[in-house]
Amino acid sequence: MKHTLKILSVIILSGACAPVWAAETTQIELNSTTQSGDACRLTFTANAPFGLAALETQTVLFDTQGAVSTFTLFDFGEVPQNGLRVRQFDVPGTQCGDIGLILFNGVERCSTSDGASCEHALTFASRVDAIEVQQ
Repeated sequence: MKHTLKILSVIILSGACAPVWAAETTQIELNSTTQSGDACRLTFTANAPFGLAALETQTVLFDTQGAVSTFTLFDFGEVPQNGLRVRQFDVPGTQCGDIGLILFNGVERCSTSDGASCEHALTFASRVDAIEVQQ
C-alpha cells in the first residue's frame, strides 16, 4: 500500500509541474472552401486558449484519388489568447472539388505568446464533409 501511495504522489507531483496550457490545445479547423477563379480558397479557423505568437505548418493536399497535388506552407500567424482567428489560403490551379485530404505533415514554427514551443498542443479537424483533415 505504501508503494502505491508513493507512485500516486509522483504522478500527482509530476502533473503539477506541467505548464498550465499543456492540457489545452489549439484547434485548427478547415471551416469552408470557395472556388476563386482557378484557385481553391481554403478558410481555416484557429482557436488558441493559451495564445500563439506564430504557427506555420507543412501542408500537403491530396486529390480525391489519393495522389499528392500540392505541398506548401500555411502561415497562420498570431492567434490571441482565448481568441479566434480566421485565415484564408488560396491554392492556385486547384479545384476545391478535387481535394480529398489535407495532411498537416509537420509544424515549421509554433510558439506560444510567452515563447514556449507548442506543436504538441495542436489538433486539426474539418467541418467540410468532402475533405478529410489529418495530422
